[in-house]
Amino acid sequence: MITSHFSHIKQAILSQLEKATTSIRVAMYWFTHEELFDKLCEKVQSGVEVTLLIHLDYVNNRASGLDFQVFIQLGGKLYFAKKAYPMHHKFCIIDNHTLINGSYNWTYYAEMKNSENILVIQDEPISIQHFYDEFELLKHKAERIHRLSPLSIFELDEYNDLNVREYLANDMMYQAQATGRTSLLQTAFQLVPHNVKLQEEANRLELTSKRVLTTSIGSRLIGDKYLIIVKKGSSIPISKTETVVTIKDNQERAYSSIFYGENSKASQNKHLLNLTLHRIPKKPQGMAKIRYHFSIDINGKLSIKKYSLDNGMSIYQTIDINHLLVEENKNSLHTSVLSSKKGVSIS
Repeated sequence: MITSHFSHIKQAILSQLEKATTSIRVAMYWFTHEELFDKLCEKVQSGVEVTLLIHLDYVNNRASGLDFQVFIQLGGKLYFAKKAYPMHHKFCIIDNHTLINGSYNWTYYAEMKNSENILVIQDEPISIQHFYDEFELLKHKAERIHRLSPLSIFELDEYNDLNVREYLANDMMYQAQATGRTSLLQTAFQLVPHNVKLQEEANRLELTSKRVLTTSIGSRLIGDKYLIIVKKGSSIPISKTETVVTIKDNQERAYSSIFYGENSKASQNKHLLNLTLHRIPKKPQGMAKIRYHFSIDINGKLSIKKYSLDNGMSIYQTIDINHLLVEENKNSLHTSVLSSKKGVSIS
């Protein structure tokens, strides 16, 4: 039996959730609606096994959003879909007997603004089994969350996947792959000129020519130590994100000096640029956090941005480094290797 709903969708979902006696599995791109969330928590408390898989971004994971930590503490199972495996589903399986599927995100926007639909499907074991199998596959690719770490508002753009400009640029890239019309890439790159991830994907798909660094690029640390961020021989485009912390109580500035070369002493390498981030909030040593973005785009432009995760203060600088790049030798292997060191202190 299949019933369709184009209005009063929230109430139709609540009605089906209320009937659950053993299990509820929800795969939902966006989830902000308190009534639906409260119903899931209620069913967990009644002994129903509730598993929730949602997209990881600021809509779902923010301090002012739904308190998924309470859901976890009650016994609910929460999973975040990883960015490497985007999840755009909106379905729910109840007691392996009822399937709710459609366009409707469990949000206020969907409920009050959009024209949406759901189908409530019952007594269709084959179709429901297919959705169950898909849910298990999604869960396998996702990350189970035991302790929630809400995103800062200053991290919003890092997790802003549903963006028309970004979507179109990516669509054109895959169109170029499917049709061989690589001229589409220039338009795609122009749509999102700062999206190095898109350029990296085009490079991975072998839609662009490949160039490599002839030298390592890194940052000076305390004691004139040299932290290599991108190694010699790395292919571009390339991007790197690092979170660093202050080393002094009430530190208000974070200074960075970027070099290129291979010497373990930073000062023995060649200097590229300096960045100083001001007005860091006064906090005890190691408590003020700063996000550090480092990228080299397909045109050979090195971009560095630093910003406070506490107040959003930022600094941004770019420099042309084409003189440090050469065409990749197709007869030799070059692997993009990024430093993965975490918790680096800043001076």
